[in-house]
Amino acid sequence: MFPEDFHLQLVIILTLGFSLASFLGYVAQALTLSPILGYLFAGFLIGPYSPGYIADLKLSEQLAEVGVMLMMFGVGLHFKWQDLVNVKNIAVPGAFGQTFVATVLSAIIYHLFGGEWATGIILGLAIGVASTVVLIRVLSDRNLIHTKEGHIAIGWLIVEDILTVVVLILLPTIVAFLLGQPISFQEIFVALFFVFFKLSALTLFMFTLGRKIASFMLLKIAKTRSPELFILTVLALIFFIATSSALVFGTSIALGAFIAGMIIGQTDVSHQASAYASPLKDSFVVIFFLTVGMLFNPQVIVEHFWMFLSILGIILVIKPLVAFFIGIVLGYPASIAISIAIALAQIGEFSFILAEEAAKYHLFPDESFDIVIACAFISIAINPSLFKLMLRVRSRLPRYDSPQSLVRVRKSEELTAVVIGFGIIGEKIVRMLERRGYRTVIIDDNMEKITRLLKEDREAIFGEASFPNMLTHVNSASILVITIPDMATSIHIIRYAQQLHPNIMIIARAKSEEDERLFRELGVHLICCEDEEMNHAFQRLIFELPKMYTEYHKQKKSTFALVS
Repeated sequence: MFPEDFHLQLVIILTLGFSLASFLGYVAQALTLSPILGYLFAGFLIGPYSPGYIADLKLSEQLAEVGVMLMMFGVGLHFKWQDLVNVKNIAVPGAFGQTFVATVLSAIIYHLFGGEWATGIILGLAIGVASTVVLIRVLSDRNLIHTKEGHIAIGWLIVEDILTVVVLILLPTIVAFLLGQPISFQEIFVALFFVFFKLSALTLFMFTLGRKIASFMLLKIAKTRSPELFILTVLALIFFIATSSALVFGTSIALGAFIAGMIIGQTDVSHQASAYASPLKDSFVVIFFLTVGMLFNPQVIVEHFWMFLSILGIILVIKPLVAFFIGIVLGYPASIAISIAIALAQIGEFSFILAEEAAKYHLFPDESFDIVIACAFISIAINPSLFKLMLRVRSRLPRYDSPQSLVRVRKSEELTAVVIGFGIIGEKIVRMLERRGYRTVIIDDNMEKITRLLKEDREAIFGEASFPNMLTHVNSASILVITIPDMATSIHIIRYAQQLHPNIMIIARAKSEEDERLFRELGVHLICCEDEEMNHAFQRLIFELPKMYTEYHKQKKSTFALVS
């Protein structure tokens, strides 16, 4: 289709890949399937196992690696050490238990089909770890990332990732042991010590000096109020930390990106960093699914059908059952256990990496690698549908939170107001709200103002509220106050806020009668125009807000509900 020396391979991959992915993703969505299925099939169409144009696979894999890095950065940005510590009692035994069962069963099955025990063990380790990209995507689509099951699933997968990193570093020693080569206990101990020493050194350095450097740089850049400089600095930190972690400390790039996210997540600009990186992350994650599709060889399923079916059974049936059983044994409700089980019923990027590394030691033949790819393709394709089915089943199971706890949360959240803009008007409104007992969350794109508010122990977020990621607090708020003068930005914020929380009461600032008319068409409950009476109007408004809020929901004929 193109000459052999054609030098725009990157452009062609992005052009054909994004075009096919957008079309097939839309078709999958229209058929009530996950768009991921469309992305995978788009990759297959431009891959070596389908007729027509064949994209550069090596280049696609490198682009996909960027997607994995940005996805892991996003996870780390919102994940705290406390979250992992809080779920360690299930994440650690769960990850080890599930990986152990998958490894043992895979080795037995592979041996029954005439394969080597050593290859079967590596195969089991490869399919024992789930895909971070798929897990986060599925949880995000169902608004479950910040729930109990979301934290457990992510913590579980982080333990699996760390376990896989350890296996990758120890792979030469493991290969020698599996092949029966002489190796002493002292050599194994030295190798393990070296691994944990490097991981500990990485963690200690990044969360002390590394965090201070990143925070200093981002705060300085944020004060320039230049979006280009800010996102450029964020990307530079992500790539530098991820690459340095891999080259200096021997970890995976994905784990380094996760640590970069955790470091930036502890700064005062974390929300804006997430908002800027999110669109870029979503684009490159699509390339990850395209790459998996390109690697898929359907002929493998025909030639090794029973082997493929057996390994796929471990991924889709045995692994979820083990996870569900561990959750129940450790005292978690069935609704939590089944969510974790289905979320982890797939494999992905780390499986490929481990299989490729094992192949370098001639321990993983081509057909075994192709089986891993085929199982990844199928499990990734159907996992969102399984999760959708699981949610229907889970709705009939006992929930983790009791009705009494939800009532307590509702009462506290009904006094929460998100205020966008902390200018002269915004500051007056915040003071009025706080005098009336409201908890306020302030969003503003002036770093100096946010720094001052944070020093006063106020809840303040730096960033532009027009980014969807900046409005997460709307989920648990009862009132949204928009004081910024830009009409287009206000309309964008209103529309997205209404998607997040259809019952939220919105107060907006209008500069003219035309603006007021547009706001009313959008369903804004109260509109304040800019005139000399505005200050007094706001004072009366805040004083009567509780009564207005009650009347508002009577008119809406709905009750305030948390997004869980």
